[in-house]
Amino acid sequence: MKIAVASDDNLRVSGHIGRVNGFIIYECSDGKILDKQYLENNFTNHGRGNRGEHHHGEGHRHGHERLIEALKGAEVLIFTSGGWRLIEDLEANGIKPFMTDEEIADRAVEKYLSGELTEKEDNECHHGRH
Repeated sequence: MKIAVASDDNLRVSGHIGRVNGFIIYECSDGKILDKQYLENNFTNHGRGNRGEHHHGEGHRHGHERLIEALKGAEVLIFTSGGWRLIEDLEANGIKPFMTDEEIADRAVEKYLSGELTEKEDNECHHGRH
């Protein structure tokens, strides 16, 4: 099982996926973490240096295609908060979005694996939703 965690510092769980510095990718089996690696975010629009610009015109899909491709094989993405479009796109591509207030990434994954991680669905951002 592969679990991704949004993280700005390779230690803590972060929020806003488009602006996050990277993702910790965990390889897990039998309820245990076997390995992890940090994947720098160079695939979302903000991660690619467009931090000052945020266009949502036709054809712009918030960089989710590149994000989903980069997280390919992950069953879950753990993060602190996210927009509804991201959540819908993750679900449509077989990646479970899991928002939590757990601060430490390793602890979040361990709790997720044991079924003890608390999900915070109210962390979803509806900015711009019609």
